[in-house]
Amino acid sequence: MPTAALEQLIAPLTPEEFFGRYYERQFYRSPVKHPEIEGLLSLDRIDEIISDSELPASAINLAKSGQGIPQDEYVFANNVVDRGAVLDNYRNGATIILPQLHFADGKLYSFCLGLERAFGARIQTNVYLTPPDAHGFGVHYDNHDVFVIQIAGAKEWEIYGDRDGLPFRGEGFRKGVDETGELKEKFVLEAGECLYVPRGTAHRAPNHGDEPSLHITVGILVQTWAEFMLEAVAEASLRIPAMRNSLPRNLFFERESALADHAEMFRHLSKEIASKADFEATLNVFSGNFVRAQGPRLRGALLALADGIRADDNLRVRDHILYSFETTPTPDGEGQELQIVLAGASIPLSDELGAQLQERLLASTLAKNEFTVSDVEELDDVIGTLVAYGLLIRE
Repeated sequence: MPTAALEQLIAPLTPEEFFGRYYERQFYRSPVKHPEIEGLLSLDRIDEIISDSELPASAINLAKSGQGIPQDEYVFANNVVDRGAVLDNYRNGATIILPQLHFADGKLYSFCLGLERAFGARIQTNVYLTPPDAHGFGVHYDNHDVFVIQIAGAKEWEIYGDRDGLPFRGEGFRKGVDETGELKEKFVLEAGECLYVPRGTAHRAPNHGDEPSLHITVGILVQTWAEFMLEAVAEASLRIPAMRNSLPRNLFFERESALADHAEMFRHLSKEIASKADFEATLNVFSGNFVRAQGPRLRGALLALADGIRADDNLRVRDHILYSFETTPTPDGEGQELQIVLAGASIPLSDELGAQLQERLLASTLAKNEFTVSDVEELDDVIGTLVAYGLLIRE
């Protein structure tokens, strides 16, 4: 398992120690400062993004004293960001938030891909730049686990109580409704330090000191067993004819004594689902969707394609890029064909090429002259497509 990115966040813990003691259980503050972590981002890079890069309205938010600032205060009517208004709000105590910045920054994106392999979950980043003597949000908990990477300045963290049960994705914190518990711990997170906070743990993080604070919040967007089981029910339902029937017309209007037949049908269908739910089929759906939803990493692909891929060029599987092999019905429905699936593409393969490609990808390196195939055009096309979609990179 690729764990380099994770090990930087949790040092000196091993991944086994982290997952066994802290993950989804309690917060963890790493005492180690990593220059590599601090080098993921900088104030200069934020200045460049705000001043020079393409900046749609969806790419920036502002918050002050625990409240979001309405976008009409820093976005023109034509949906263009008023960059001067952004900085003026920052000058007056607003936190600048850059959501999903990893999609626009190659270094951050590569870091996230490593964490996706370590957690088996989608990873996102939100970047927060907070001026001195300010804070963006009040006491709250998140509905996804987070790592906080302090890049510059410092934040004074306050850790409160835990929600009763890990929240599902849709169970966000409701101000004035959900309890946060008593303050349990307070500490300063300095530049280069990292903090893990599980979902459901209430916290607050005002700025500390007289310097601006820049930090990255890395969100871990897990899928739960509840989601897996719901998909298993949906998949099994395709093979249970009675599941296609409508609910009884009188289900909502029967007297209690007359509901016995409906309850018996419910128990019968529950047993049918239990007997017909297929773990492998459900896993294939989840793994295929996980692969397809991963964003591409294409750095170097254009140069390789422009130069041309020669028969003896050494190609390797790009770090942390996901792929899978699936067997699907042929277009005429009379047989099965193998295809390789990756983000943005599903590529059909002949049996001859498919068997050799699986073997070579498992070895992590390949060259076209290592294949023995009768259809050279198919080989050239498939290898070129795998380079174009970022799975293979030239060494």
